[in-house]
Amino acid sequence: MPNAFALLILAAWPVVTVILFREMSQRRALLATLIAGFLLLPGPAAAFDLPLIPPLNKTNLPALISLVCLLYLNPEDNRRLLPDGRIAKALVLVYIFVPFATAATNNAPVFWGRLELPPVSYKDALGLSMQQFFSILPFLLARLHLASGGAMRELMVALVIAAMAYVPLMLVEVPFGPVLHSAIYGFQQSLPFQAIRGDTFRPVVFLEHGLWVAFFLLTATCLAWSLWRATGTGRTRYLFAAAVLSVMMVLIKSFGALLMLVLLLPVLLIRGRRLQVYAALLIGLFCILYPALKSAGYIPQDRILGQIAKLSEERAFSLEFRLDNESMLLERALEKPVFGWGSWARNHIIDPVSGNLLTVTDGRWVIALGVFGLVGFLAEFGLLMLPIVLLIRAGITRRPDAFDPMAVTLALLLAVNIFDLIPNATLTPVTWMIAGALLGYAEGVQTRDVDWRNRPLRWKPVL
Repeated sequence: MPNAFALLILAAWPVVTVILFREMSQRRALLATLIAGFLLLPGPAAAFDLPLIPPLNKTNLPALISLVCLLYLNPEDNRRLLPDGRIAKALVLVYIFVPFATAATNNAPVFWGRLELPPVSYKDALGLSMQQFFSILPFLLARLHLASGGAMRELMVALVIAAMAYVPLMLVEVPFGPVLHSAIYGFQQSLPFQAIRGDTFRPVVFLEHGLWVAFFLLTATCLAWSLWRATGTGRTRYLFAAAVLSVMMVLIKSFGALLMLVLLLPVLLIRGRRLQVYAALLIGLFCILYPALKSAGYIPQDRILGQIAKLSEERAFSLEFRLDNESMLLERALEKPVFGWGSWARNHIIDPVSGNLLTVTDGRWVIALGVFGLVGFLAEFGLLMLPIVLLIRAGITRRPDAFDPMAVTLALLLAVNIFDLIPNATLTPVTWMIAGALLGYAEGVQTRDVDWRNRPLRWKPVL
């Protein structure tokens, strides 16, 4: 259970947010509020459970208070939360309101022996819909405020600074284990044995799981190297940050994140922007098609496990456990393929005697597919993938030098994050911020191109 200090910090966060918006520009205040809230606030178990709305915790409170501040400071601009494009707008609306369709198709209880799981009511749907809106707020706010005027670079720099500030906390937990959260906030947000890595530990700090720390560190490390490559002045500090974060990647012993870093750095530092964008597109398309490929048997599971076993038997066993569980959950999800099973663990397989869950949900894709069906899955992953598609449509592969180089880096890292949603559930506010910033940038580029093409031809003097 959270202690009093955890609830006090959570209650004080709106005050902190208001102070940040008073003392800083709207853009920087938004960055500080969302990133610091994600990294420092107690885990989701610490929450204010108010009537009629989902529990307010670290996953939604920073973005919600930021929206209130922005509406107060600049109501006209911040009312345009929905994207400009029809496809993006439709995906946002489907993402938010799909719970009502799920409720309409799950109005009967589910029985596992004597265990009865209740139907999904429209009251449940309202709560789930509000939860969907809260979760996507960082995406909508980033689209408005982090898409132009060098904002994407500020986003990258902010994430690198945040990761560097997190390094001392991670260094505490590498030898001693995940102790900070329980010592400060009074409860453990994940199972301690999952952090064991030989004679050291993978840090968890204040995030939900060590995998989240590892992927956040991976993102910041790649951004630091990209800033070092792109920056004309001040390159030394980014090189220093990149080196420190790279060493930290080795120390935390997160196999998957370290493997992705080794594969990503040559692409980021050596290859051109066009290849990076095409790589992002292929990775994203593979992830959207993954459920179909998995159900059709086109994923070479045994071959993948064999190759990983050559590197680490422990990691191969962990991946096999996840793949076996997602196979069972996929089979269950396909019983309600369109709008899913909804809440109340209806998407799980349950022991009819003991009532215990027989499945574990790790990958975000199988959670989205099982809870909200193919419609919910395509809305969520489509929103994440759409910025990359729009950038390509705007011509980033034909004339990459005409685009912000930071957009290319962020697009590739967004695609890698989408890929990580297959084995893990690392869909964080940072993910949504990057996707929203890229979508806003892509919309701006398309608008400028349309304005240029629509200008009338005029005679100009030669001399």
